[in-house]
Amino acid sequence: MGNGLVWRSAAVVSLFLLGAMAIGDSARSASDTYEEVLSFDMWCLEMQLLPTARCDSRRADDLKDYQKYRASVEQFQRQQRQRDERERALRDKLNRDPINTKRDPLARPG
Repeated sequence: MGNGLVWRSAAVVSLFLLGAMAIGDSARSASDTYEEVLSFDMWCLEMQLLPTARCDSRRADDLKDYQKYRASVEQFQRQQRQRDERERALRDKLNRDPINTKRDPLARPG
């Protein structure tokens, strides 16, 4: 009787952990696809906390600073995509399943 309870508890904990991992992976992939760079207005008002009148005037030095910000964000995103691709390739290489080859089962060989 006690042994059955242990197995049920272990099964519940395992299901909980698998569910948590699945939710974490889906949340991570959703956040990974978000690659939006702030517009100049949003950058100026919300990140730099500059007055509205100054943001509306779009001074040359502010535009230059915004371009630096935008370039650094785009560079970071490129590096992140490359890092994610390397990790995915390594994970696929290490976790190969010889039975599941991800081929169309109806496709003709050759």
